[in-house]
Amino acid sequence: MATDIHFTTATLVRYAVTGIVCTVMPLILAFLWRKRTYESWVVFLVGFLAYFAAGTVRLILRFFIFREGSIFATDPFVFYLMQGLLSGVCEETARYAAFRYPLANRTARTASVMYGFGHDFYETLAVAGFASFHYVLDGIDWNNLGEAEFTNGLDEYSANKMLEGVAAAADFSFLDSILVSLDSISSTFIHVALSVIVFKAVQTGDLKRWLLLAIGLHTLGNFLCGYLPLSDTGMHLFSIFWAVGIGWSAYRVYQKLPYA
Repeated sequence: MATDIHFTTATLVRYAVTGIVCTVMPLILAFLWRKRTYESWVVFLVGFLAYFAAGTVRLILRFFIFREGSIFATDPFVFYLMQGLLSGVCEETARYAAFRYPLANRTARTASVMYGFGHDFYETLAVAGFASFHYVLDGIDWNNLGEAEFTNGLDEYSANKMLEGVAAAADFSFLDSILVSLDSISSTFIHVALSVIVFKAVQTGDLKRWLLLAIGLHTLGNFLCGYLPLSDTGMHLFSIFWAVGIGWSAYRVYQKLPYA
């Protein structure tokens, strides 16, 4: 079917700006944190690499767990719960291993914050940043090539679903850009907060309390955001309020951590 979908210049610019904001914000925050605390960039790099390792393991596990026909792939409740649990276990275990081994000599609480920025930078770059830039390129291709090129070879159902997605992408408003950027920044503070909690687990040796708390909070946040019947706007707002709640709790923990 013929459509009049078009990516305006303003829409493409909004995607580009959103991608830039989401990508550079963790770096800016890390730079400001280093300027204030003199915390090493090595901690940031370890956080970046730890997320890469966690993401790789999670990807492999997803391949085996969410096979076609599995209850993990067919039941929405089980699907989102398992997705959240995988993220919680893989990422928080990687966080713990990073503080326990390569960063074992980093006992100052400032390290937990710098680690969180590095951990988040990988996710922000791989998700919000690349997705936004991808929409810029796809939008330009759509405007230049047209609908026929994108729907070529698709059956009617697949073509209609694809067109629905393109139409939604082309309707990316200024408010959407703001919400995506705020959501991304919220994700940064969530990762910092969880890093503080796991750092507490390493410093106290109380894994049952602090590491399990981090895994539980991570799992619960991901599960609710996916399972609840929220609109895109609702999901962004949920992430923002979730970050405020976890951030405040983690700040109280941070105040009691050692300075050195």
